[in-house]
Amino acid sequence: MRSSSNIHADSEHSLESSGSAEKQSFLPAGPSDEEMSKRLSDLRRELEDAKVDCYVVPSEDEHQSEEVAIKDKRREWISRFDGSAGTAIIPRSTSSKALLFVDSRYWLQAEQQINKEEWTVVRVGSVAGSGPASVLSGWTDWAVKDAEDGSRIGIDPRLISSASADSLLARLEDTASRLVPITCNLVDRVRTLPPQQINALKHHPVSFSGETTLSKLYRLRTILSDKVVSGREWAYVLPALPPIAWLLNMRCEGDVPFCPVGFAYVVLTREKCLVFVDEAKVVDEELKKDWKEAGVEVRKYGIEEVGKALKDIEKKVKADEKKSGMKVWTSASASWALKNVCESFQAEIIPCPVTITMAVKNATEQEGFRQAYLRDGRAMVRWIAWLEGLLLKEKREVGEWAAVQTLTRYRRQEDHFAGLAYEDISASGPNGALAHYHAKRGQDMPVGVDAPYVVDSGAQYLDGTIDTTRTIYFGNKPSDEIKRAYTRVLQGHMAVAQFSFPEGMDASWMNMLARAPLFEDGLEFGHGLGHGVGSYLGVHEYPVSFPHGFSFQPGHVTTVEPGYYKEGEFGIRIENLYLCKDKDPKSTEKKWYEWERMSQVPIQTSLVDWSIMSKDQIKWLNAHHTDVENALMPLLDQGDQDKEARDWLKKACKPRKIWPWTR
Repeated sequence: MRSSSNIHADSEHSLESSGSAEKQSFLPAGPSDEEMSKRLSDLRRELEDAKVDCYVVPSEDEHQSEEVAIKDKRREWISRFDGSAGTAIIPRSTSSKALLFVDSRYWLQAEQQINKEEWTVVRVGSVAGSGPASVLSGWTDWAVKDAEDGSRIGIDPRLISSASADSLLARLEDTASRLVPITCNLVDRVRTLPPQQINALKHHPVSFSGETTLSKLYRLRTILSDKVVSGREWAYVLPALPPIAWLLNMRCEGDVPFCPVGFAYVVLTREKCLVFVDEAKVVDEELKKDWKEAGVEVRKYGIEEVGKALKDIEKKVKADEKKSGMKVWTSASASWALKNVCESFQAEIIPCPVTITMAVKNATEQEGFRQAYLRDGRAMVRWIAWLEGLLLKEKREVGEWAAVQTLTRYRRQEDHFAGLAYEDISASGPNGALAHYHAKRGQDMPVGVDAPYVVDSGAQYLDGTIDTTRTIYFGNKPSDEIKRAYTRVLQGHMAVAQFSFPEGMDASWMNMLARAPLFEDGLEFGHGLGHGVGSYLGVHEYPVSFPHGFSFQPGHVTTVEPGYYKEGEFGIRIENLYLCKDKDPKSTEKKWYEWERMSQVPIQTSLVDWSIMSKDQIKWLNAHHTDVENALMPLLDQGDQDKEARDWLKKACKPRKIWPWTR
């Protein structure tokens, strides 16, 4: 284990920020306006050749991934906007501005990053609702209602889901406009693609996964076989990367930033499991042994290869007199292009059984989360103590970027560390009002002593994925406005954390628990309440979240992360990860569930407005801190190395006295 002093020394050269602490958010500049104009002009010439009136550039890759590889960041390349969700539409005519559709998480950021002379930001969704679905609804509504009548709207069919394409095609039937698939991506024709890398797949052992590949395939085959009549063959086409990685107990570092998945497709039948992947990536001996035992066959990567395999399977089914035909399924993440190669089989879209199954964490995965969050909690406590000492005792200036780089250095000390889970959000003062702000070296602001500092940062460990957010205040005189807003966010978080609920209850009901305290003061936040998290996989894992129609069950994990953002001034967010588990029933008619907190980081108390906290809420916060202190203190070195961290932890977890005390 490296000593804390070494970590300090590594950080000395980059502590200061070149940004300004003025009362305005600060975003990286990116390519110049001149360069962006050239990119737009070059792309418009391709539109001329393709004979389309406008061209749609989504955020997704051909697997409909949320986090994409650098080679797939086409929307960012053409617009300069680097948020995780958004769709660009570029008209062929130079007399019309290009459009960038973004949801409420990115309204402010997008306005600051685009070239306003050539682009217009279209705000979609609402303050209370956000995400890729809002973006999709926004640009497809534009295509139907606002595009010039008779427009030919071009799009790469690999980058839109088949369900979305089918829906838009049906809506366009009442207009003279058409959605035109263009198989050669037009953005790729005008940019220099990054060199292709071969990143090896790695076996994810049972000690972390909790279940063999053979067992997982058996379970999935049982689920799918129950959907068809006896004697009929079936095939399930799986395009989404995290479910493939989970199902085949493999991980890959390097294909996609932050998410350890490899580019692949899977076709599963009663007798076969075909994985379509670059064979040069399959070199790990343990993985090859595991796949051999499970009967996994490696085929060449590509959508067309999937189509060929399905035709081969169909031929064998037709030649078998005992078979009565073949049913083909795929999931909502299937692209328009993938669905087209399955068209002759009339592939049906069904809820992905792999996604549903992997969302329920087994006992090994649950324990992995507990251990990963303990280690990460230790890293965060060491880091906050270091940062506070630098700012308050040494009176040093520390930039947002340098501060969070040091957090990564602390995490690297921990067992099973495997990189970051997403790009760090390290946002001081007004930058905190940008829910997805990312500091860049040399273009950031100093961490302000008298301003709320939002740090939303997570690590990948082999036994769990971390997603933790804290709002920190290093000064001693926060404004009444900031304290009240912070307390309302905390109260909303506690309302969900303390909530027990019956089996089958709609998860959307919990949205109001989190928002009700904020509503009392006319406040709101423009993002979801939380989301599922993978086990050394994607930091966003669905269907677990808080939408209408979803119900939690034991084994589901979710973040709870209410917030508040005041444009140009400050942001607040508090996020923990929780495990749904059984509770002693209050009724013999239904099962009851409650939450187990996985996160092990103190919650800032100097920002709490105690005058609006109930005694029960203070008790919850005291109990939270007692548990965190008891869990982390034994993990800290008892000598000089962790003295600052121990002192900080004890101070941060000091209970609030309640008077008069009532049980």
